[in-house]
Amino acid sequence: MNWIKKHTVNIFLIIGSVVATIVFIDIALHFTHYKYAIRRDNYPRYYFVKDDELGLDISLNFATGTHYFDDAAFPVWSNNIGCFDRDYTGETPYIYMAGDSLTWSFVPFEDSWGKKIEELLETRTVKCGVTGGYGTKQEYIKASRLFSKLPAPELIIVGYTKINDFDDDANFPINTVHNGYLVKNLAKGGVTEAEAEEKYIRFDKYCTIDALTHPIIQRTRCFLGNYSVLYNLIKGDIRSKLPLVFPRLARKLESMGVFAPQQVTPDVKSNTEYEKHLQNIVAFKNLAQSEGSKLLFVLGHFDNEKLKSFLEGEGIAYIDLRLIFEEHSKTEPLIWPKDGHWNIAGNELVGRVVSDYIIEHNLIQTAKE
Repeated sequence: MNWIKKHTVNIFLIIGSVVATIVFIDIALHFTHYKYAIRRDNYPRYYFVKDDELGLDISLNFATGTHYFDDAAFPVWSNNIGCFDRDYTGETPYIYMAGDSLTWSFVPFEDSWGKKIEELLETRTVKCGVTGGYGTKQEYIKASRLFSKLPAPELIIVGYTKINDFDDDANFPINTVHNGYLVKNLAKGGVTEAEAEEKYIRFDKYCTIDALTHPIIQRTRCFLGNYSVLYNLIKGDIRSKLPLVFPRLARKLESMGVFAPQQVTPDVKSNTEYEKHLQNIVAFKNLAQSEGSKLLFVLGHFDNEKLKSFLEGEGIAYIDLRLIFEEHSKTEPLIWPKDGHWNIAGNELVGRVVSDYIIEHNLIQTAKE
């Protein structure tokens, strides 16, 4: 006890130095790609706007911000029609690209597969993929809205991802926007907009939509989760290892809200929902016909056999990337190791494959010979 009294000043200096060092490191990490650990900041605030029908859309004319994810960080923006692209000023002929995050692209804009197609074919591409939980139904609605204002495209390319296009349609709309941030859409399944708003306000303060059990702990955890990169990095590492080493302690901490489980919308998988999903694909076919445009589905690097049979029956042209990715991935990685989206090499490959297909099948008149 006497020793503590004697060295009180030194102890406080040491503690202060440690705290200052931690704060400095944390602030510095905010300027690196490790900011991805703060999940609500993965996309720039206000990059998305709430849409009553779609759940969300990309804001119009959003100034350049930064997209952070597990493997890297890149500049993102939006143009005058709400797409991650340079402004569209009425150029014709043009190719319209719809899709989800793989079409939006987790790479620098100049390395996206849409940009590669534009360069290889010397034809304007209007790159309107939307990340953040977009299914085929939302992609169709967004395209329909834009085509009511734009000239008809010569070709419509739909990037299709089996892993989430069906689920996003079945849970339509799966996400929305609150306070400038991407959030799960709670205003459905009997929940009113007013009730959802109450839950969002609670989530802003406590990072949970459930009844509070330990408010002080939950609010502290929420503050750190929203602002501390170090906390999120450490929490993620502990969360992955703690249940394996100390399962009972992990369950106790979870019950206290320290490591609260993420809110996940349940998957809805039924024949009825799948048939509805397929009708959204047919809607794209009908939209293309009404616009006098050709249509091409680009199927991602997953097993697409079931969908391919449907597309063939509907007479819809498609490219299946699964075997192409399996072959080329033997020589170089095509997917980000942590995040799982196509990396720069993957986008380059898809851009070349799609461009070659368009030329071979004469899908646009202006393709390079």
